[in-house]
Amino acid sequence: MKRIVTMQDLSCIGKCSLTVALPVLSAMGLECAVLPTAVLSAHTAFEGFRYEPLSLTPVADHWQQLGLQFDMIYTGYLGGRAQVDQALDFFTRFPAMRLVDPVMADHGALYAGLEPDFPAVLRTLCAQADLITPNITEAALLAGLPYEPGTHSDAYLAQLFRALGALGAGIVTVTGVRPQPDVIGNVACDCRTGE
Repeated sequence: MKRIVTMQDLSCIGKCSLTVALPVLSAMGLECAVLPTAVLSAHTAFEGFRYEPLSLTPVADHWQQLGLQFDMIYTGYLGGRAQVDQALDFFTRFPAMRLVDPVMADHGALYAGLEPDFPAVLRTLCAQADLITPNITEAALLAGLPYEPGTHSDAYLAQLFRALGALGAGIVTVTGVRPQPDVIGNVACDCRTGE
């Protein structure tokens, strides 16, 4: 059985993060090790949400003492530079495939509570990933390109993939792409081959 670490927040209200990832990964037949990055009273779209960050280092220390190994590390919401640094440290301690979902923004704007320089901070994590899965807003922020609301042309997506591939991630899947007004989907590119 494959063992995966999912490193993301627990939002007490809202269908996201660990409340969704854990049952899906378990249903896929994966052994899922949970590493919560924070507890949120509700996800960041709720006004007045409460945020309690957690340190990843004590868990990593214990797992390293136990000699645990993982097939994949999957990161989600990280609340700031300190947690990105802890995730990078986790990557060096536990060699495995690295999937980074750079959770930070949607609909053209950063999530509440994140600093304006957070996209630059997440670029360092994405550079160490085998696969990144930003939504269209996150892809634009990581690429340093303007966010385009509405439909997304092939030319715009090609720009995003070139910039995101230059960060170092091998495979990029951009979610929430709208090729037509009434169509939404995901577009993936193997940035190593251009396919």
